Amino acid sequence: MSPSSVFSAPKMRYGASALAVIVAAGLAIAAGPAASSAVAATRGASVPFLEQEAETAATNGSVIGPNRAAGTLAGEASGRKAVTLSGQGQYVEFTLTAPANSIDFRYSVPDSVSGTISLYVGGAHNRDIPLTSKWAWYYGSYPFTNDPGDGHAHHFYDETRALLGTSYPAGTKIRLQADAGDVTPVTVDLADFEQVGAAAARPANSVSVTDYGATAGDTSDDASAFDAAVAAARSQGKEVWIPAGTFTLGHHVTVDQVTIRGAGPWYSVLTGPRAGIFGKGEPASCGTPTYPGNPAVPGTSSAVKLYDFAIIGQVDARVDCDQSNAIGGALGGGSVVQNLWLQHTKVGLWLDGPFDGLTVSGNRILDQTADGLNLHQGISNVTVTNNFLRNTGDDGLAMWSEHDADHHNTFSFNTVLLPILANNIAVYGGHDNTVSDNVVADNQDQGGGLHIANRFSAVPLAGTTTVARNTAIRTGVLDSNWQFGVGALWFDGRDSAITGRVDVTDNDLVDNNYEAIQFIDSATTDVHFDGVRITGAGTFAWQLQAKPSGSVKNVVATGVGRAGVYNCLGPDALSGLADQGGNSGWTTTYCGSWPTPVYGSDNGGTTTPPPTTTTTTPTQPGGNLALHKSVSASGSQGGFPPGNAVDGDANSYWESTNNAFPQSFTVDFGSTVTVSRLVLKLPPSSAWGTRTQTVAVDGVKAAAGYTFNPASGNTATVTFPATSVRTLRLTFTGNTGWPAGQLSELEAYSS
Repeated sequence: MSPSSVFSAPKMRYGASALAVIVAAGLAIAAGPAASSAVAATRGASVPFLEQEAETAATNGSVIGPNRAAGTLAGEASGRKAVTLSGQGQYVEFTLTAPANSIDFRYSVPDSVSGTISLYVGGAHNRDIPLTSKWAWYYGSYPFTNDPGDGHAHHFYDETRALLGTSYPAGTKIRLQADAGDVTPVTVDLADFEQVGAAAARPANSVSVTDYGATAGDTSDDASAFDAAVAAARSQGKEVWIPAGTFTLGHHVTVDQVTIRGAGPWYSVLTGPRAGIFGKGEPASCGTPTYPGNPAVPGTSSAVKLYDFAIIGQVDARVDCDQSNAIGGALGGGSVVQNLWLQHTKVGLWLDGPFDGLTVSGNRILDQTADGLNLHQGISNVTVTNNFLRNTGDDGLAMWSEHDADHHNTFSFNTVLLPILANNIAVYGGHDNTVSDNVVADNQDQGGGLHIANRFSAVPLAGTTTVARNTAIRTGVLDSNWQFGVGALWFDGRDSAITGRVDVTDNDLVDNNYEAIQFIDSATTDVHFDGVRITGAGTFAWQLQAKPSGSVKNVVATGVGRAGVYNCLGPDALSGLADQGGNSGWTTTYCGSWPTPVYGSDNGGTTTPPPTTTTTTPTQPGGNLALHKSVSASGSQGGFPPGNAVDGDANSYWESTNNAFPQSFTVDFGSTVTVSRLVLKLPPSSAWGTRTQTVAVDGVKAAAGYTFNPASGNTATVTFPATSVRTLRLTFTGNTGWPAGQLSELEAYSS
């Protein structure tokens, strides 16, 4: 197989070639002119399979959904629907629409369960396919556990694949059925059918890993054989060949200036708890026997070419200090990662810069415990294109400019589905990056479809960030911390105002779960919209929790559930966006408690009229007025965002940027409330030593020292005369226990 043959024919542009393809692919949107215009003919990844949703196939099982709630089987399903087989004889039967010789299907079984499901082809039993919950079911809060006692179950689904042995023509019935002895219940979400070509032959100018002792099909550690083959190939100017078979790696294989090629991602498979191919510059892992780190190899690898194999790991828990990723390190200088199948690792590609020049194309990234791909710190001139991602445990595709700015990178023509946490695509800082021509859908918690932000201590956005010709479907969620909706397209100046230019051009936000566009935390000061079609939104077209400035043109909203604009910031909140004409569908304004979404005729729900009044103001609630409200901070450490201080969980906490006093923490109550008492908390654990923090309540109470002692619950109380406020800011100028402001809970009371 040549490097250019990314996929065998036939190809389908996933979710983008036509409305009919969108529906078949599980990205269903309502028919009609508005829906049709929302689908550009060339967006998303070109893939070699045809997908069918279980709920549209023949079945005697139970169709579940639609349900947009995270943490439910239907809510985590593609298209928010699936089929549950709960008893013997129940089935889902697909009809091939093109010849195929393989199946890959997405399913869920109860936790701690393994078993089989029966596969029938043309009415005859073909085989039993193993199913397991081992790679699914996480609990608790970030970074999650495998302990059901921690609650908050999620990440229910996994995928499994099989070659069928022969090709079957269009019209053949492919049935998944629960027979006697098979596991039940099993929920089937979808199936992908593909005509897989024959295994490629060994290239003439290559060394095989089997020549150096690698043995396919057993459990012996082949990593040293791979190391030897890589060294030999580089010294001889040859390629490394991975023949058909499954090989186990006990450590990462470090590569530089070498090509590794397999017989195809359905044939050549690397597995094991440490399965991974890494460039130089791999960060150290935790360094324990459980999570061993490779010997440090400093520098940056170049001219690394990885083609046509699979890495299907054995990672069943998220451990952020462990580099248990499929591809990692620094891969610059014209490197290529192409036509790989990456599954069951922590991250598909976690790349650490600085480095320049990489192409990532034509890959399938499935069932990760964390990100699909992350360009981390100082990475430039990287093209990530034509990749298909589904069921990642964190951001699907991300650029994170921690310490050094990512710049001049492009995410284009990718399809990113069902990230269980965070965003389909995110840009955290950096400059002159582009997100274009992608299709994203069905994210689950604490994120949206497309995210532009100064967060996680990233180098602030600068230059021009381009967001063009993307389609986001059923994105934006009810954030489990904030308890209000997140936008399909959202801007967050969490660490600082977004002052770099952002151009948002020709994007489609379809069937939005909550608001379509959101601004939060510090201002976004140079954003320019030209051509955004909002087709269905559960709540608002715009949710303003910070003031944007720039320009707005041809932003058209239809099917908005509650009001055009959420705005409690005052009548001038949108005045900074110069109206350049062509805008419609978002003239009404709402301010009040967070409303339940209403899904109208444009997105398949029941139609309920939006509020008839322009503005509503609720009566003052009782109890803790800060619980689940919008918050922001001048800075925060990664993993300790300000939302942790209003989530009702005293064990999670916000921590400001270290060694950078003063630091501020602001709560937005959503409307004017009367406050006279604050309760400040730190985690109750005895591991937190006694400390005194110096805190001022801006405009209300001067700075004073407040002591937090675990022996008395690690709490401090601030009292002051009753004050009417919409927002309240705390300024931290000292902490005797840590060089940062810290809060596990901010509670605000009227008396």
